[in-house]
Amino acid sequence: MKLVARDCSPLASQPTAAEAAWLRRLATNVRATDLVVPVSGERDEDEPVVYCAWDGTWWAGRYVGSLSFEGNSLTIEPRFGLATLRNWLFEATSVVLTDAPGKLREDESFIAQLLASVWAHGFVEAARHGLPALRRDVATRSPTIRGRLDVPASLRLIAAGGGQVVSIRSERSLDHAASDAIVAAYEVLRRWLGVPDEKWLPTRAKELLPHLMAVTGARPRAPTKAELDRIRYTPITAGFAPVAELSRQIANRRGLAADVDASGEAKGVLLDVAELWEMYVLSVLRKAAAPLTVTHGTREKAATKKLLHSDVSGQGLGTLIPDAILLSGSAIKGVVDAKYKSLHPSASSPNGPQRDDLYQMAAYLGRFQAPVEIETWGLLAYPFDLSKPDTPNAEQNSPWSLDDRKKISFATLPHNPTDAVAKMRALLSQSAKSVALSAAS
Repeated sequence: MKLVARDCSPLASQPTAAEAAWLRRLATNVRATDLVVPVSGERDEDEPVVYCAWDGTWWAGRYVGSLSFEGNSLTIEPRFGLATLRNWLFEATSVVLTDAPGKLREDESFIAQLLASVWAHGFVEAARHGLPALRRDVATRSPTIRGRLDVPASLRLIAAGGGQVVSIRSERSLDHAASDAIVAAYEVLRRWLGVPDEKWLPTRAKELLPHLMAVTGARPRAPTKAELDRIRYTPITAGFAPVAELSRQIANRRGLAADVDASGEAKGVLLDVAELWEMYVLSVLRKAAAPLTVTHGTREKAATKKLLHSDVSGQGLGTLIPDAILLSGSAIKGVVDAKYKSLHPSASSPNGPQRDDLYQMAAYLGRFQAPVEIETWGLLAYPFDLSKPDTPNAEQNSPWSLDDRKKISFATLPHNPTDAVAKMRALLSQSAKSVALSAAS
C-alpha cells in the first residue's frame, strides 16, 4: 500500500476501509517528533502526521516527506510545490536548492533536496570560524614528561621494566563523534542526490570536508546520540552541536528513503513546513520593518512572558511565545504570528481565521502591549493560496478592533520574498498611520 498526499490538505482519494484502518494505526502510534528533522534547531509542539476530521475526511498534517509503517508507505508532498519551498528556504537560510536529475525516486527527491540544503547551510554556518577541533587528552610514552604525569600508569610501566613514563597532554583534534556524524551524513546525501560535480554543495563545504575525511575516513560509522551528547563544545564550536545531531539523523535514515518492511517500526524523514513558513515570515518581517527591531519570540526566551501571575506566590501561568515582536527601542509596537493555514472560510472555520488563533493573538496583545497612549497592532500572516486568488474576507476588512487600543490585521503573503517584503512594508506603513491618527485624536 502506497499513499500520496499533500500537506495540510485532504487526501485526494479518500482511503478504502483497509487504508483508513492503517492510517488510524499510523496516527495513533507514530509520533512526528521521532521523524521530523528540525530546520532551525528548535520547534514548537508536534501535530499528527495524518488525522481524520469530524466529517470522516482524512487529512495530512503540516509535514512533508516520506515514511513507512507496517509494510506500507505514505508520501506527503508540498501543497504549494517544491519551487515555493525553495523560495522560503532561500529567504530563511540563504541557501539555494539545485535540481537533482535522474537518480532519485520521484516521491523522495524533494525531501532529499531540502535536507541537503538545510544540512549544507548549517555546516557552513557552524564552520564560520573553522572546523570543530576539540581538546582531548592524549597519553604518550617517553623517557621525558610531556604534559601531565600519569603516576599510576608510569609506575606500572617502570615496574615492567619499560624505562619510560606516561604523560598526558591536551591537544586539539578533529577525531571525535561530531566529525564522524558530519562525514557520514555527507556520504548519504552525496549518494542519494547524485548531482554531477556535487553542485548542491557550497564551495566552502567542498573546501572543508576533505579535512574532516582525512581524519574520519570516507565512510565512518554514524555515532549514537549518547556519543554526541558527551561532546563538550567550546563557545566557538557550539554551532556544530545541532549540525552533528542533524547529521546523525540523516546518516541513520538509510539514505533518506522510507524503506518499506514488514516490521511495526516507523521509518522515514519529515520536514515541518509550518516551521519553515515561520522562518520565512520572520525574514520578510525583518527586511520590511527597518528601522524597528524584530525579536523572534519562539527562539529568544527573553521575549517569553506569562499570561497570569499568582497574587500569592508570584508564579506565572500560561506561557506566551509570539513568533515576532516589533520594538522601537524598548517600546512594543506590535506582535506578528505566522500561521501555516488557510485564511479562506472552511467548514470548520466559516469566517476564515480559526477561533484558537484569534484567542491566541488577543492574549498576546493583552500581555505585550504599548504604553497606554499608543495603539498596539497584531498581525496574523498566512501563505497566499494560488488556487484561491480572491482576497479572504478577514484580510479585506482588516484591521479589526479588539478594543480602542488594540487592532488585529490578517494578511496572505506572496511566496516570492520581494513581493512579500513589499506587502509587509505596506501593512506596517498602514499600521503606523493608524497609530498616528489615534495619537492625534
